[in-house]
Amino acid sequence: MPGRCGLGEKSRQADGFTLLEVMIAVAVIAIALVTLIGAQSQSVSLATGAKFDTMASLLAQWKITDLMQRDPEQLARDSGNFGEEYPQFSWQLDLGDLTEGDTGLGDSGGVLRTLDLTVANEQDSRLSNTLRTIVYKRPPPEKSAAASNSQAGEGETETPGTTGGEQ
Repeated sequence: MPGRCGLGEKSRQADGFTLLEVMIAVAVIAIALVTLIGAQSQSVSLATGAKFDTMASLLAQWKITDLMQRDPEQLARDSGNFGEEYPQFSWQLDLGDLTEGDTGLGDSGGVLRTLDLTVANEQDSRLSNTLRTIVYKRPPPEKSAAASNSQAGEGETETPGTTGGEQ
């Protein structure tokens, strides 16, 4: 059954698509698929990075909490892993003393110390996360303060509001 084309002329074209139309359609679909696959790949990469950042932050906080239980003077550069529960994660502790140039505080006496804890993924060396915290280390007692405390302990005890041996 011939089709109508306008003013009663018969159509010479057969039903279907030309080779050019099919090639254009395939090219458009190919471009769309390549774009979608690239976006999916980037999405998986971002999700992996976010998962690492979350786990590394939690593990670093856990380790810093453990380290803060110790005397700051006893801390030293160290490294290790998180055991069988998290075999792909390792940690490294670096220490440093803050100076006046670092803090802007005059005569801090070296009582501030930095703890830099780096958590790394042993399976992918590009993934690492460093947590820095600053701790206050008690200054050693001064000899003059220690001497005055030992002298105050000898002899008479003072009570507030009184002097010497008066009651």
